[in-house]
Amino acid sequence: INGIYWNTTGTLRAGTGSSGTALNKLSSPTGIFLDSSDYLYVADSGSYRVLKYAPSVTTGTLIAGLTNVSGTTLDLFSTGIRYIFVDSSQNLYVADTYNNRVMFWANGASTATIAAGNATFGTSFNQIYSPYGIWVDSSSNVYVAEYQNQRVTKWAPGATTGILLAGVTGSAGSTTNKLASPAGLVYDETNQDLYIANSATSTSTVMKWHVGDSSATVIAGTSGSPGNSTTQLNSPMGISLDQWKNLYVADRTNNRVQFFCSGSSTGITIAGTGSGGTNITAPYDVKLDSQLNLYVSENSGARVRKFAKL
Repeated sequence: INGIYWNTTGTLRAGTGSSGTALNKLSSPTGIFLDSSDYLYVADSGSYRVLKYAPSVTTGTLIAGLTNVSGTTLDLFSTGIRYIFVDSSQNLYVADTYNNRVMFWANGASTATIAAGNATFGTSFNQIYSPYGIWVDSSSNVYVAEYQNQRVTKWAPGATTGILLAGVTGSAGSTTNKLASPAGLVYDETNQDLYIANSATSTSTVMKWHVGDSSATVIAGTSGSPGNSTTQLNSPMGISLDQWKNLYVADRTNNRVQFFCSGSSTGITIAGTGSGGTNITAPYDVKLDSQLNLYVSENSGARVRKFAKL
């Protein structure tokens, strides 16, 4: 695979496999992130918090939210947070999904500000509806995959309204001008390309959408045909790109991570079912560290696993 291989046997990186609120436990983890120093950040959705782990340390530090306390104030999250992003200054962005806002936690802060949305749901461009995947570019623009609004919007720093970049507001579909429950999101700033996972089972694709275009190209999965073959996905969630534009997909319902060489629509299972190694349960996100080790959050497995690059 372009000379890249991973151990198919994973090791526990965070969580124990059983749910709990202690700092060495996770409960329904969703989004994960690795910063440039390989600190791991985990959206611990079931405990309404974000934890940070130093390299090789399996007990987290609480950096956002309060354990097992949900709410609408700026120090709390809703009962479901999804994806997260950490910028080069270790500031944290969190998709506070059921509060319909993206929250910005400055490094070390105990409360947040709102970076996107106004905490009400709707289709207007001053609102977001169920934010999932988020990305932040070098100018601190925030890109939001709106799961219920079937769109991706861009929010400039301090803006109170977003602009539409992809999808048709409120209209899901399998055609290349529409999105279907967009979940994972990556923005290739150099080439101005959005990579979007359509998690709706009926669509089950990853799209590449150039900013400014009115439609996208399907680069992984077979639109309208979910399945477990090498050219199919089933409810893809988190996605990642490496420096060569190879694509990594948390193929949730298939309990596997699929690898697609840049330009190829045929996937290779590198973790989970079919890899001959460790099984994974409902993978929600997939990320790489600076050494190209692979990390997978298991939403139903209450853990994050690491698969070492060989």
